[in-house]
Amino acid sequence: MPEPHPAPAPVTLEEPALSPSLETRGLAEALALALKQRVDPEGFRFVDGSASGATGGALSFADCAFQRCSFAEWEPAHVHFTDCLLDHCDLSGLKLDRASFHRVRFQSCRLTGLEWQRSSLTDVTLEGCSADYLMLSQCQLARVRFKDCRMRESLWQDVRFRQVSFERCDLCSVQIRNVPMEGLDMTTCSLDGLQIDPRDLRGMRVTALQALQCCAMLGLSVEE
Repeated sequence: MPEPHPAPAPVTLEEPALSPSLETRGLAEALALALKQRVDPEGFRFVDGSASGATGGALSFADCAFQRCSFAEWEPAHVHFTDCLLDHCDLSGLKLDRASFHRVRFQSCRLTGLEWQRSSLTDVTLEGCSADYLMLSQCQLARVRFKDCRMRESLWQDVRFRQVSFERCDLCSVQIRNVPMEGLDMTTCSLDGLQIDPRDLRGMRVTALQALQCCAMLGLSVEE
């Protein structure tokens, strides 16, 4: 019999390095000023702000905290976040292409229908987020933690994971295409209705019940 795969090492990542005192600023005002003067926002706290109507331009946020902010209808050309906290923010339906997130925490955010394409996430935590219909396409994820997130009917396509963990996530009816899952521990997650190529299943850690679900998905009949 083949030897069992060793348990994956715990994911250790860097948390955002936020300044102890951030200047409070209006989000719409900061975006307008940054796009006009081409000066990237740094060292700010945004509370109950909205990015609606801000389009175009390349923006880099550094050392910023966002609380209850809405990014609905925001259309950035390119965006980068470094050392940022997003707490109870709404990024639903946002389309991000070639974006980068480095040392970023998403806390209790709404990410329904968010599209990450050709983007990179490094040292990123998503905790308590609602992310049904999330799309990850041609993305690179390194040292990323998904914890207590709902990600039903999401689509992951051509994604590469390196030191990524999933803890108590709802992954029901997720579609996985060309995403090697070897080494990922899914034992605490809900996987009902998972759609995945058998080749991508290799080496994924599951419970006995989840293994039976995977057998059913592959059309196998398990006899007791």
